Amino acid sequence: MGSCSNFLEVLERAATEKPSLDLFAMILAEIWQRRNRARVGEPTVSVCQVAFKATYALQEFQQLRPIHAVIPRTARAVKWRPPSAPCVKANFDGAIFSQDGLAGAGVIIRNEQGLVMAALSQQIPSPASVEMVEVLAARRALVFAKELGFDKMILEGDSEIVIKAILGDNMDCSYMGHVLQDIKFLFSSFSFISVKHIHREGNCVAHKLARRAIRDPFLVWMEAVPPDIFDVYQLDLLRMH
Repeated sequence: MGSCSNFLEVLERAATEKPSLDLFAMILAEIWQRRNRARVGEPTVSVCQVAFKATYALQEFQQLRPIHAVIPRTARAVKWRPPSAPCVKANFDGAIFSQDGLAGAGVIIRNEQGLVMAALSQQIPSPASVEMVEVLAARRALVFAKELGFDKMILEGDSEIVIKAILGDNMDCSYMGHVLQDIKFLFSSFSFISVKHIHREGNCVAHKLARRAIRDPFLVWMEAVPPDIFDVYQLDLLRMH
């Protein structure tokens, strides 16, 4: 019982003290992942161990901060930001595996608290250009969100060229025009849609999911991310605060 009391004390302190917001974010992520593992019958740590596991993860992150200090200020300022409720945000990215003649699309959908609603990693035939991979990943993100029944969303990617093409009206005759037309048609599936650009540093989870496609043709995670990407997802939660 003493361990559970310690857990409640850590949680209360993390939720109320400003210096402990990072710890609160870590605890929130650990609770979320524990819930998802329990739901699908996977082994989980006890509730009393959640706070201690989160504390250890935070300590590991803090030990890396001297390395992060050498990153240019402009790069450090780029971070993923949650959408405003009731919107969800779908981040997408593409990756090319030239030696295998394949490409990958990665999508992660999160809510206003930064919690994962769904994630996707999928192989696609390698297109002619990096831009085409990104456009196909954007379309996949919209189809994925539509399939899951989301009505209000923000679509966000790190290719400025592709974001401008999606928002523009002058690309319909280009080599990727048919995909852009599909994307604009999919817009009508949502009562609210916004398209935004973010630098690569703020799109790391989607990037990792796209790179992961080289290992598996198609995988979907509901309210979770794969374990090998969980640390990158946690970093986004920390940067929110």
